[in-house]
Amino acid sequence: MRRLLSVFLLIPFLNLAQEVQNVRVVRDDAQITELLEELGTHELKLDIIDLLAFPALDVTYEIISDPYSSYGINTYLNLSDMGTADGWIDRFSLTPFYRFYFFNKTDFGGAGFFAELFGRLTFGKNEEIYYYEYNPDMSLMPSPNIEADNFTDFALGASIGKKWVNKKGWTFELMFGVGRFLFNNSSDSNGYRSDVAVRGGVALGKRF
Repeated sequence: MRRLLSVFLLIPFLNLAQEVQNVRVVRDDAQITELLEELGTHELKLDIIDLLAFPALDVTYEIISDPYSSYGINTYLNLSDMGTADGWIDRFSLTPFYRFYFFNKTDFGGAGFFAELFGRLTFGKNEEIYYYEYNPDMSLMPSPNIEADNFTDFALGASIGKKWVNKKGWTFELMFGVGRFLFNNSSDSNGYRSDVAVRGGVALGKRF
C-alpha cells in the first residue's frame, strides 16, 4: 500500500520535470546570441548563378550586428562580353545594404526570412553597331561602325529573401529585389537602358 501511494505522489513531479525539459527546447534570446557568437558575426558569400551563367563575380560581405539585423556590401564584376552590341550592360557595381531578419527561436540568428534596403552605384557600357546601306562598290560588304557609350548611375531599392545556416556556419541564401536608377536619362542612351535595377540570386556562404 505504501509503495502504491508513493507512485501516485511521484506522478505530478514526473509531469513537471517533463514540462521543464520541453521548455528548454525553445531557445531564448540569450541562447540565440550565444549560438551567433559561436558561428561568427562575419559572413562571406558567392552568387553561384552569376558565376555560372555570365560569368560574373558577385561577392557579398555581411556583418551580423545582432540576431535580428545586419549590414554589408555587395561587389559585382562582369567578366564576360555578353550584352555588347545588344544593349546596356553593368560592368561593375557596389551595393551597400541593411537587413532586418525575422526568424523563429530555433534559428541561429542572422538567418531566416529577411527584408533589406539597398543602394547601388553602377558603372556600365554599351556598344551599338551601325551598318550604312550606301556603298558605291557593291562587291564589298558594308563596314560596321561601332559607337560606344558609358554610364554611371545610382539606384535605391528593396529586397526580400531567406537564408539558411547550419551548425558549421555554412549558409544558403535566396533573394530578389528591385530598385530604380535616379539619374537615368533615356535621351542619352537612345532608350535602351532600363530605369529598373534588379538585385537577386542564389548564394553560398560561410560564417567566421
